[in-house]
Amino acid sequence: MLGLTCTEAGVVESRGRVCRPLTVILAGAVCLALMGTCACAGDREGHSAQSRENIDASRRQPLTLEQISHLDQKSFGRSLAQLRQITESIPTPEADQNTLTAIQGKLRQTDEFTPGYWPTVLRFLQFASSNIALKAPPTGEQAKILSDILSVGIMRGIREFDKTILFDEGFLGNGEFTNCRIIFTQNAVQMQNVVFKVCAFEFLATDRPNEYLQKVGRKLLSSDLISVSIPSL
Repeated sequence: MLGLTCTEAGVVESRGRVCRPLTVILAGAVCLALMGTCACAGDREGHSAQSRENIDASRRQPLTLEQISHLDQKSFGRSLAQLRQITESIPTPEADQNTLTAIQGKLRQTDEFTPGYWPTVLRFLQFASSNIALKAPPTGEQAKILSDILSVGIMRGIREFDKTILFDEGFLGNGEFTNCRIIFTQNAVQMQNVVFKVCAFEFLATDRPNEYLQKVGRKLLSSDLISVSIPSL
């Protein structure tokens, strides 16, 4: 009816023109459809790759102290390097008491053999206690030497206020320190019945602290850092 005839070769003739076989036309259509599908799949893969890059980028973003305080314990253990970096940054970042308490609690639950644990703990204790003991002398002030104080032969104990004191060596019994900055060294000070009230604490050796500094760190970490009582060490 339309003036079309089919040859034995399957070619459609119309008004003297020769067209492609119908199978070839259908194959071309299928190919175009497949190309469209491949293009869509490629777009999806591109979007997925971009999403992964965005997620990785967000993970690389530095965390704040508050964000670190809300991490689960496993993620917190992997973030010790970031925590130490924040506490060492200048100017010193501000932190509220709830955030400091949460981080302190997570440090207590972290395995002590985790890489970087003790350097991070000691640096955090210095950071947190300085945020609490606002009346303590600033860091860098000339320090009194504990062994010099002890050499005077005080029998009734020591009571010090608003001083920076270097704990270098010796035996300290019945000592009370208020609003002081206490600096610990690798040299052990034997302590009995010593109380620190609203004091800031520093550690001169934090990269590879010895057993004595680790004991001091455990005592401080188990306290609220406002009133620290050491019956014996």
